[in-house]
Parts: sequence; structure tokens; C-alpha cells
Amino acid sequence: MWQRKVMVALMRRYGLKPYRYSGQRYTTVMARVPKKFVHETLWPEFQEISLTLRTYLSEVTERVVSEVLCQDNSEAVVVDEPRAIGD
Repeated sequence: MWQRKVMVALMRRYGLKPYRYSGQRYTTVMARVPKKFVHETLWPEFQEISLTLRTYLSEVTERVVSEVLCQDNSEAVVVDEPRAIGD
């Protein structure tokens, strides 16, 4: 949901009017925009902000898990699949 909010905020920043049609998914955001503007400005800026937020949210998640839930925030152990019954 944060990605949708970022896209809507970027659209509004550039004076665009985001909308969606009744019946479309909540995550759908549309606007009347020249392709060139999308490819050269809007999409690259969205990707940069998204990467920054993903990195930040990942770091915050790691910190909260290790400080609040459990200090061992390592990945789960990978084990072989159990053998099928009758093998």
C-alpha cells in the first residue's frame, strides 16, 4: 500500500490528478500523462523512492525484530523434504 501512496503523491506533486474507475482494484492508480513524462521523470523517480523506502523499511524491520521480538533474526534452517510414506 505504501507504493500506491508514493505514486499518488508523486502524481500530485507534478500537478496530475490520479483516479481509478469504480470496480478497479484499490491498488490501481491512473492518470492522463504523456508517455515521455512517465518514462523520463515519473517512473524513474518512483523507482528511486521505492528503493529508498524498501531499504529503510527492511532496516527498521530487522531492528524491531532483534530488539523487541528476538535477538536471533537469522533465517530459518533449510531441511530436506520428508520422504513420502511408503518409500
